[in-house]
Amino acid sequence: MGFGLDRRARSRKAKGGLRALLGKAPEAAEVGDRLVRLARRMLKDAVIDASPRRVTLRLHPAAAPVRVVVLPDGDLEITGETATVGPGYHRHVEAVLAPLLEELEYVWADDAPDVRAAITAWVAAELRAGATRLALPEARAFVLDAAVLTPLGPRDRAWCDAVLADPERAADMFAWWDDGPGQAARARALLALWHDVPWREPLDADERALMVRVDADLTAARTAEPALALPWTAWAELRGHLGDDEAALAALRAHADADPAPPIGYRRYPLEIELTATWSIELPGAFVGRWEDDGDRYWATDGERMIELVSFTADDSLDAAALLAIAPEKHLVIARIDEPERQGRAEAYTEGTVHIVIGLVADRARGRDPDVQGTAWLRGVGAGDVAQPAGAPARMRGHGRARPAVARQIRFGIGVHDRRSMDPI
Repeated sequence: MGFGLDRRARSRKAKGGLRALLGKAPEAAEVGDRLVRLARRMLKDAVIDASPRRVTLRLHPAAAPVRVVVLPDGDLEITGETATVGPGYHRHVEAVLAPLLEELEYVWADDAPDVRAAITAWVAAELRAGATRLALPEARAFVLDAAVLTPLGPRDRAWCDAVLADPERAADMFAWWDDGPGQAARARALLALWHDVPWREPLDADERALMVRVDADLTAARTAEPALALPWTAWAELRGHLGDDEAALAALRAHADADPAPPIGYRRYPLEIELTATWSIELPGAFVGRWEDDGDRYWATDGERMIELVSFTADDSLDAAALLAIAPEKHLVIARIDEPERQGRAEAYTEGTVHIVIGLVADRARGRDPDVQGTAWLRGVGAGDVAQPAGAPARMRGHGRARPAVARQIRFGIGVHDRRSMDPI
């Protein structure tokens, strides 16, 4: 666990001794039953699941769940990571739980810490230990050159040094630092802009709903506190992707011009995705995709371009060259891989206005050295000569271990699908 809430609460009533004569603390089973009923009544949709032993709550879309566990002695253990959102959210969780504890006649077993001081000290300690990711989910691996990645974007070495000298300088990595009107809505919007918004037109109803929610949160934050600092440039771009015309965007653009800021959003950077075996692929962050056919086929798209991966295991008697030769060349070869245990090529051709690159890689790593490596570069091809590929690359790479020969095929096209037929995850 990183930094977060990790506290106990106990009954106001004594568990034994003379004070227990005035009313004994309830048993764990009774506490669990009451906790479930109260949580469902008081916290409603925030309850993910509930049992007499544990209640799990979702109190912020960007934060890990908060868990309230009933211990054998009847005490409650409350845990949940809060560093992704910030100290304001940490205090918010405690405030949300306060009425629940009051109904149970429970109190915190310890004094509340100075959350700001504790969370910034944690950041400094992580940096001293060599951390390169702070309070980020592990699900996505964005590829960019930075000393450290934070919930609100990459930071350079100078920032790290400043935080090590004065931990309070880490405040700017948290979306919810201050208390007050509009802070919760602003934090939701900032984290969604950095982690979820694809920075293009939405492909489906879910993406549109996400972007509309971000717009609504920014509007709510501005209404609650007009002086609140907001990401005007990003907000104007978001509204543009939602289809607002220039007249509707004029006020936002005026704010953006008066307070210019660099682009925000991790999905502007390449994203590394783990594939089958030891292969991974690097795609533009705006892509969305999924596995199909029981994990044998992966595809991804950004609405204009599409990439598809199919892999299979072949007869162990074939070496890489023989396996690759099963699929003869059909189109212009624009790249090759020629290694003892790995053979491959990329072919490019055009179908109407769609430019396509097919990559074939046959991999047979007989040795046990995990550092045997191969890389295939595949690119979407723009209008013009297919011998001069251009556009955002899809890079496939991996390292071989002792296993049968493996063949992998990638098909990368631009404009292969109509936007209305997209079904991305």
